[in-house]
Amino acid sequence: MEECALDIRHVTKEYKLYERQIDRLKESFHPRKKSYHKKFYALDDISIQVPIGEKIGIIGANGAGKSTLLKIITGVLNPTSGEIIIKGKVAALLELGAGFNMDYTGIENIRLNGTLMGYSDVEMEERMKQIVEFADIGDFIYQPVKSYSSGMFVRLAFATQIFSEPDILIVDEALSVGDIRFQQKCFRAMESIMKDKTVVLVTHDTAAVTRFCRRVVWINKGKVMYDGEVAEGLKRYQEFLIQSAIEEKGAASVLYEEEKEAVEAKEESQKISVPDVLEGIAAKGTKEAEIWKCGLFNKQGRLVEYAEPGEEVTLISYVKFRHKVLHPIYGFTIRDRLGNVVMEMNSEMMHQSLPKGEEDAVYQLKFQIPYLNQGKYTISVAVANGYQEDHIQLCWLDDVWVFKVADREFDLQGFLYINQGEIGITETEG
Repeated sequence: MEECALDIRHVTKEYKLYERQIDRLKESFHPRKKSYHKKFYALDDISIQVPIGEKIGIIGANGAGKSTLLKIITGVLNPTSGEIIIKGKVAALLELGAGFNMDYTGIENIRLNGTLMGYSDVEMEERMKQIVEFADIGDFIYQPVKSYSSGMFVRLAFATQIFSEPDILIVDEALSVGDIRFQQKCFRAMESIMKDKTVVLVTHDTAAVTRFCRRVVWINKGKVMYDGEVAEGLKRYQEFLIQSAIEEKGAASVLYEEEKEAVEAKEESQKISVPDVLEGIAAKGTKEAEIWKCGLFNKQGRLVEYAEPGEEVTLISYVKFRHKVLHPIYGFTIRDRLGNVVMEMNSEMMHQSLPKGEEDAVYQLKFQIPYLNQGKYTISVAVANGYQEDHIQLCWLDDVWVFKVADREFDLQGFLYINQGEIGITETEG
């Protein structure tokens, strides 16, 4: 069995909720110990084992218990029951400014953090140059941190923590504050400096989890809902978010019109044969619509299994509507083999309004295959009702179609493969 850097054993965090402040006093002095509170479990019997060197992502909606768990790991909070066994030194980036003195300058806070981590002045001086260079906030490093923007704050905080050489690094949403260049810089640092160390990343950014983590834990209402492979975990979490949105908006949306009589599906003759959706592909959404046939076709009307970048293709879906839909949206998502979203497209972003959805419909969406790198890709299709900013998923099918882009001439990294361009040589004096 692998040695654990972080062993969370049956951790529970219970809070007492009082309707009125006076109830606290009544409960304290009641002769028969009458309870005036309701119990709320921020964490309910959580058990997670993280082996040394593993990069793990923790996801969940707001209020799921993620931050409570991290505060218990870092000793900010104590659990009501259970225990956490930690092997090694922990550095945490939980909340902006945690551990910083707002009146101190950046340099002074770096030294303060080093003292708290147990480093001598000589050791901190050796790390000082790396921290200042990585934070890259210029002369603001000599100004009080209370004058920093949120982006400057997180730059300094991240640099201070990662160059303290922890065994376990915990990052809670803080990187979402920085600009994209700094975010990429942080991920590269975690991949290099923390290469053999343990990292716990808490975020709503599923792309960050897909890129950096090989394991994901989904927490909801204080319980572990999933613990395992990233792509499967993100699919389940996405399905949960879709269902939650449906329940929040309610079935009586003004965008629907109930039909008074049952509708019989009528098949229309087509020039090309669109295959049925494979068995085992579960539909997400309200089930008010069903995508029952789907395929990707080239200009000759043949199914696309191998796609050439730049090739014009058509995604065709047969849809059955069980209710009249006033404003349908049809779209798709292309993902790589790791689940990274390569591109998305839908009728709304194309500024094309579809006719009301009733009975059967056949949607055809033409587009060009992007200049993708070699490998396998999947297409997920969906039909929604509403508008880009406010809609309800009627039917969402993950990985309904698979195609492959053949090997490129050179083995290069990245989503895209661009081999067209010009290189110019300019002579300079001297």
